[in-house]
Amino acid sequence: MEKERSKFQAILQCKCPRCRKGDVFVNSAISLSFAKTHRNCSVCNLKYERILGFFWSAMYVSYAFAVLHMLILMVTISVLTEERPALWVFFVSILGSFMLFVPLYFRYSRVIVLYLLGGINYSSNPKVWEEEGE
Repeated sequence: MEKERSKFQAILQCKCPRCRKGDVFVNSAISLSFAKTHRNCSVCNLKYERILGFFWSAMYVSYAFAVLHMLILMVTISVLTEERPALWVFFVSILGSFMLFVPLYFRYSRVIVLYLLGGINYSSNPKVWEEEGE
């Protein structure tokens, strides 16, 4: 029998909040179509977009990720360099590294919003999935 995922593991693996088995995204994060989301869970048939525009709130989570990323990078550059670096060093390093992390920020912000604001309770029982519907 398969060991049940914790909520944290399910979020890291971008799994459905109700069954913690189905994938939320169609492709991997390193694909050019990293943003393509399944409409429903392939295991429990949960509809991911709870209401029209549900994932708009994920922009705020993504913004928080970006600000944290920027602050960590600025502090790291400041600590590792003896003199204060030129402004272009900050811009290039922040923009360059940020572009690498955009797919992860996008995906995790959506999954976090789905888990925190979706109003979905975890259940490993398929009968509960049928009763709750979407």
